[in-house]
Amino acid sequence: MLSSLSPLPATIQQADKQYLTYSFSAYTPSAYTTDTQKTKLKFPSTNVPDYTTTDGLKSGSDPERKGATYTYGPYDTAKVAPGTEHPITVRYEFTKPVITVNLLERDLEVSHWGGNLATEERYWLRNNGSQLTNQFSRVDWTYSNYQKAPTSAVRELTYPLLPGSVDPYFIDDIGNVSTSRYRPSVGKSAGNLELKPRYPIFGGWNYSFRIGWNNDLASFLRRAAGVDSDSYVLKVPLIEGPKMAEGIQYERVIVRVVLPEGAHNVRFEVLEGSHSNGLPGAEHIHAQVSSLKTYMDTLGRTTLTLEVDSLTDEARDSKLVVCTNIVTCSSHSCAN
Repeated sequence: MLSSLSPLPATIQQADKQYLTYSFSAYTPSAYTTDTQKTKLKFPSTNVPDYTTTDGLKSGSDPERKGATYTYGPYDTAKVAPGTEHPITVRYEFTKPVITVNLLERDLEVSHWGGNLATEERYWLRNNGSQLTNQFSRVDWTYSNYQKAPTSAVRELTYPLLPGSVDPYFIDDIGNVSTSRYRPSVGKSAGNLELKPRYPIFGGWNYSFRIGWNNDLASFLRRAAGVDSDSYVLKVPLIEGPKMAEGIQYERVIVRVVLPEGAHNVRFEVLEGSHSNGLPGAEHIHAQVSSLKTYMDTLGRTTLTLEVDSLTDEARDSKLVVCTNIVTCSSHSCAN
């Protein structure tokens, strides 16, 4: 989790390098006795000015250093009581932003009548890196951009979109943001939306914005077996979000699936990808079904809302499966 990283120093000059600290235990937290333990850390660069060295945990130097990789152990822990801790702290250069999304609101609107899946995401984003000691200098920022110097500020966000995505938009609190570039998907390849905020996001700075796009509903929705079946299965990504090399942490995510009017008997399941995505258990995903009235609705559109805390962008590989029964007819009010 990115919340385990702390900038040190907490404030820097605009052109200074940023350093982060990471603390952990040389002994892996476990309720069971283990024979041997080893921790390997691979840093983004060889600039690691401070790190804890152990004394007496093993013979020879500890940690062992090889380029940007630091290895603590292996330790003979057969006689070490479970739960024993030995604090380790490392400080390393990280001249990239520490991106945290305070809140992500993600809406997926199913238009059964129009055969469209409309997605909109609203972000409240913060950079948890080192804050600026002095005021921001636009001159220095322009000069560093010209030199393409590394920075701890967020310059841009790269957002991959699923194949077939169309009509993307990018809006912040002021209005439409034109400093974006969309590369549509070709065949089965993903599209790419490159977003540039109105200003660089330095440590402690915030930026809120929304993006949206459309997809063909047939790519995500299928009808259950049976000629007369009124059961449908919707399979969509739990989250999508920007894909950045430095990673992103989501403190709180609210996913809202707006189903056609008349949908009932709503069930859902969150599926992990081929590898564990660190998703919380089902008991930590709060779900509710409500009704949302939009234009020309009579009963209101059935809406499934999921709320979950503490996600990383590894959850991008997870799928949300929603099963429901939909009574369809030729009336626009029966199947929107």
